[in-house]
Amino acid sequence: MKRFVFPLLFSLCSSGAIAQVKLSVQLDASLKGPYTGRLFVYTLKDTAARFTDRTMAEEPAFYQPVANWLPGESISFEKGSQPSHKALETLDPGVYKIVAILDTNTKERGNTAPGNLFSRQEGLLHIAEKGRGEGTVTLNMAFPERPFRETDQAKEVKMRSALLSDFRKEDIFIKAAVILPESYAKDTSRQYPVVLIIPGWGGTHYHGAIPDNQRVFGMGQGKDKIYVYLNPETQTPWGLHAFVDSRVNGPWGKALVTELLPYLQQRFRIRKDPKQTFITGQSSGGYGAVWLALHYPASFAGCWATAPDPLDFSSFTGVNLYTAKNYYRDESGKERGFLRMNGAFRQTQRDARMAELFAGDGGQQQSFEAEFGVPGKDGRPKELFDPQTGDIRKSVVQEWKPYDLALYVQNNWQKIKKAGVGKITVYAGTEDNFLLNESVAAFGRKAAAAGADIRVVLVPGADHFTLRNEAWAKGLQAEIDALIGD
Repeated sequence: MKRFVFPLLFSLCSSGAIAQVKLSVQLDASLKGPYTGRLFVYTLKDTAARFTDRTMAEEPAFYQPVANWLPGESISFEKGSQPSHKALETLDPGVYKIVAILDTNTKERGNTAPGNLFSRQEGLLHIAEKGRGEGTVTLNMAFPERPFRETDQAKEVKMRSALLSDFRKEDIFIKAAVILPESYAKDTSRQYPVVLIIPGWGGTHYHGAIPDNQRVFGMGQGKDKIYVYLNPETQTPWGLHAFVDSRVNGPWGKALVTELLPYLQQRFRIRKDPKQTFITGQSSGGYGAVWLALHYPASFAGCWATAPDPLDFSSFTGVNLYTAKNYYRDESGKERGFLRMNGAFRQTQRDARMAELFAGDGGQQQSFEAEFGVPGKDGRPKELFDPQTGDIRKSVVQEWKPYDLALYVQNNWQKIKKAGVGKITVYAGTEDNFLLNESVAAFGRKAAAAGADIRVVLVPGADHFTLRNEAWAKGLQAEIDALIGD
């Protein structure tokens, strides 16, 4: 689940007025091209402030598609651009700082994906009275591949997956950070249990070496273990894949279990015993951890998931996919809330989807559609609902049903149990910002009715972001240590 989506009101319809603001983007001569992608311009009214994720979401922004763009050519935003908030010609008078980003990377989501172009220097947009104005900004840099800073205890792993490469018809690599205990270098004959970590939205293996992230996952506590901090975002144009076997993304789960784990066991002194293999995940990674524990039950001795994406589709971020007709409005016609802060909704489901449509491929909703659904005739994941009206497509809901883990447990628990499933625990805060506690509670009730030995814990007062903390991690490590034994 995405960490935060800011409240926006989007209009994807171009204004019928004649544009009187001349805003242009140029390519620096050092960039060779040609370039094809989605060109964004972000504005900031407070010229003393800095561009941040928050300001880029809250302040007016614009995009338009470009194709085969070469240096020396200027792209004009006078017409044909799509606004995030308001049309270009309706901006309030004043001086705005502007930056531009050209999203050319079709393999990974996000503005800062490697290869995307950006303006290192900010431009200025002057808006006079009556909507007249002019501004220019120049694209002159490309985002590089992010380096992994290895240490004696943090190692980067990049493994080509034959399964995923065959599925996608191109080379696909699984990336991870392996975090070794201090004793690893001292006792060269010792072998260790392993804990796999699947982070949530925005989390990559680069975060595995950050001390704050290590603390909330309990690294360094209890018995010595090797931690593998996985990257669920690499080479996934449709958004985070969560290491789930998908009909759109490919067999990420199978690749993890049958390719990456043996690879890690060969390169590092990891015990090959599944009873010494554990998995945990947060948010989207929490769903992935539970999915793996249920679908590869003989591979893990324990699974701990916090604030997982919907495990039971009868409450899919507050929407019952099986009975609801519209994703944006409830039965009374009221707009459904999406982002709950301190008991009140700060955003609607409609706002969240419009924001993602503006940003392009790889948003939260599209990641669900790629993770749970099937590709359409164009190869893109089928949409769960009409993005303009919110009407739910019931045929797509039926295609998603194999990924409703409550139904999966109800139909398969005896087989899962016979395969030797490990301990599964699922946590959610009662104040989850995306109503995921409702789905976890429903999953728990159905699992209990099926006789499944799955523990569900609802933590009073905790939300999506405060649920996993150092105190929780201490309890996690105690439970893992008990399963490791002597």
